[in-house]
Amino acid sequence: MPAVNNITRYSTDTCEVAGYKWDKGQYFAINVIGLHLNENYWEDPDLETSNDTTDTDDTKMAKNKFSYTIFCGGLRICPGRKLAMIELLSLMTLVYEKYDFELSDMNEKLNVKSAAITSCQELKVIIKPRKL
Repeated sequence: MPAVNNITRYSTDTCEVAGYKWDKGQYFAINVIGLHLNENYWEDPDLETSNDTTDTDDTKMAKNKFSYTIFCGGLRICPGRKLAMIELLSLMTLVYEKYDFELSDMNEKLNVKSAAITSCQELKVIIKPRKL
């Protein structure tokens, strides 16, 4: 799930988007959740497990770089995206080298709340110290 449900933009000049002409001063909203759940870009948009692993590098998503927009894209891409990814990998390395994690119930539905921002309200996991 994306952290932000939609991204808005304001046109400062007349423009053409997807073959439609738009006047100056129009607001645009990009439905990020709709994009992330679009079957045109994702083999399994509902995130269910898929047995088809034949498409690795040549997936539909790879053909459109804006089909997965966790940091937006284009000229307005998040300037902190590389730092965020480095921090995330560093944190994961520090935590996963010391602990093992597993979901307490693999079949339990996630408790996700979605408004302006999507967040997981509760995730039950079992944490055990890793045996070195």
